[in-house]
Amino acid sequence: MRYFSLVLLAFVLSCSSEVDLTTLEGRTMGTTYRVLVRSESAGFDAAKLHKMIDQELIYINKLMSTYDVNSEISRFNRSAQITPFKLSSETTEVLAFSLQLARQTQGAFDPTVSPLVNLWGFGPVRSDAKIPPADAISRVRAEIGFDALALDATDNTLRSQLPRQLDLSAVAKGYAVDRLAAILIEAGLSHFLVEVGGELVAKGTKFEDVPWRVAIESPDPVNRGIFKALSLRDKAVATSGDYRNFFESNGQRYSHTLDPRTGSPVDHTTVSVTVLADTAMVADGWATALNVLGLDEGLKLANERGLAALFISRTDTSERRQSYESDTMKAYLEEAR
Repeated sequence: MRYFSLVLLAFVLSCSSEVDLTTLEGRTMGTTYRVLVRSESAGFDAAKLHKMIDQELIYINKLMSTYDVNSEISRFNRSAQITPFKLSSETTEVLAFSLQLARQTQGAFDPTVSPLVNLWGFGPVRSDAKIPPADAISRVRAEIGFDALALDATDNTLRSQLPRQLDLSAVAKGYAVDRLAAILIEAGLSHFLVEVGGELVAKGTKFEDVPWRVAIESPDPVNRGIFKALSLRDKAVATSGDYRNFFESNGQRYSHTLDPRTGSPVDHTTVSVTVLADTAMVADGWATALNVLGLDEGLKLANERGLAALFISRTDTSERRQSYESDTMKAYLEEAR
């Protein structure tokens, strides 16, 4: 499964001299993963744990990758679809959340967006960066629509009234983070930080009463820096941004962040959205959805649903950035001080 790390949530390893961390890392889903565990945690075999982590990531990839022609969702995409297709419990869980999020955002988030992603050249088969013809966009928009899907979460089956192509990339990384966290908890660990391609979950503390610290990357396509640091304890965080994966045509930037409702890249001034939640899958999905909606619609919805969200927007042609927080995020930042 190939993903682009839209916004790196960098680790801020302050007080590193005061705590010994075991680091497990590797590559997955076209990006990297990193697991930090307080080394004072007794009774775990780091090599065995590392192997379990790699096996879990390979398994998730075989279920949800659009880059693997033999993955579960790739096989569904080639199936008759009107006949119930048997899914794994893992894919069912991710798809059930995706469909719920699609309904809650009235289609700003849509797990059937795959044809649109491919049309604009951001899918498994990379194409020359160019603007698709208007008639092609109209045709592909007719191939998108989550309402055609009928998921039976009891029997783990999926069928579709119309041909649809699934793409779970906007939530699968977050789900993978949650699965790795579950493996660590099952191993008896309670103080760790898990990160896959910028989406992460923090459990416990880094050192005694010192929380884990992470940084939201400054949304600059050239220079990487820290925009804001967050203190995390038993929280997940994900960021969706438009400035790492894009192309330019006639002086205009076209982001990989596509709005299923219009069939085109978003054209608002929001450049990234960071969401805090109890699970990384929820944070991942909502960060993507709110980034599609943009500051005005997105902040309103975040406040209505009590989401902890931070929006970073362009303020003028000089590319200056301004942040805006939902009420829940403001309360969290105040409490964390």
